[in-house]
Amino acid sequence: MTEQQLRNHVVSIAKGWLGRKEANGSHKVIIDTYNAHTPRARNYKVRYTDAWCATFVSAVFIEAGLTDIAPTECSCFQMIELYKKIGRWMEADGYLPSPGDVIMYDWDDTGVGENTGAPEHVGIVVSVSGKTMRIIEGNMTDAVGYRNIAVNGKYIRGYCLPDYKSKEDFMTEKEFYEMFAKAMKTYEAERDKNSASSVHTAAWSKAKNKGVLDGSRPKAPLTREQAATVLERLGLL
Repeated sequence: MTEQQLRNHVVSIAKGWLGRKEANGSHKVIIDTYNAHTPRARNYKVRYTDAWCATFVSAVFIEAGLTDIAPTECSCFQMIELYKKIGRWMEADGYLPSPGDVIMYDWDDTGVGENTGAPEHVGIVVSVSGKTMRIIEGNMTDAVGYRNIAVNGKYIRGYCLPDYKSKEDFMTEKEFYEMFAKAMKTYEAERDKNSASSVHTAAWSKAKNKGVLDGSRPKAPLTREQAATVLERLGLL
């Protein structure tokens, strides 16, 4: 996948849990997804009654198979610490995020200067349009839901940035041609094992017996140079 495809994949998984909530217990699949992944952060098993915003974010990346670039945690503060360790924490509130980035909030933010308070909530960026971001969050009023917030708006603590670029799976031109050549060799070897089709058997035998064709590889394509040789054998040149 390309970087953009990986980002879209993460957002798609998060959207798949939209509407899951505590009221009917449908949020439990999120908690279970987190708890089933080992080793669990700080060896803590999340309870269904715990705050689960960070658990939701972690569960999304577990489902996406991207925990090597997105450290799992059930605590917002500890999640930031893990991203700091891998050099993927963005402190600036005014950073312009991309879909799939992780946004941290501090509800005690005064809106004056750079926010350096303790994080209290987290979500995943779904889209950015102009100066407005759409975020999907777990444990938003005890459910998975959307929030719209201004870029560089109040309450933004910073961003955790999974390194999607490092997970891109591109082939070099050389690797593509090597793969193609290998596939063609296998295909041709299998094709050349086949006999002439029943409708062509008689004509094929005559062409072989008269020396027009050498009798090998009846399913192979005829090149122009081979066609010239056939025409010459037929006395047409």
